[in-house]
Amino acid sequence: MLVCVAASSASACDAAKAGFAVGEAFSPALAERARAAAGAASVRRMIPGMAYTMEFNGARLNLRTDESGKIVSAACG
Repeated sequence: MLVCVAASSASACDAAKAGFAVGEAFSPALAERARAAAGAASVRRMIPGMAYTMEFNGARLNLRTDESGKIVSAACG
């Protein structure tokens, strides 16, 4: 499942500000809160085994989840 949420305006992404999401179960609402906290323009859930584009997008927050859906990391790019 790929979830992208766009913001109307955003500056540089700061993944450290989304750190509160690590260890929590992924949900679209949590992803949006993390995106807003990080100042990112969009958010992407990354699931093990799925294929993703490799382009760098400094305004995107990537939330990496484990097989159970728990967020294991947050990073911009």
